[in-house]
Amino acid sequence: MEVEGMKIFFRRCVAERGVRYLSYIGDASTFKAVCEDKPYGINTTIERVECVCHVQKRMGTRLRKLKKDMKRKKIAGRKTIGGRGV
Repeated sequence: MEVEGMKIFFRRCVAERGVRYLSYIGDASTFKAVCEDKPYGINTTIERVECVCHVQKRMGTRLRKLKKDMKRKKIAGRKTIGGRGV
């Protein structure tokens, strides 16, 4: 439903308001469907802008996993990655 709504939104923005949205913030599946629909013709491309919240979520998940995996391993001599010897 979200995909179809975005396709309609992109198609009618030119007809009703004379506007073209060339940057898109959203999930990958909807972005892919909108690009395949080619709402502005074959010569116009839409760019996907990465949402800061999604980047932060992925980075935090990977850092927490790294901390858990490296919890007991010593780095740089005698220190651990978890801090305070933990």
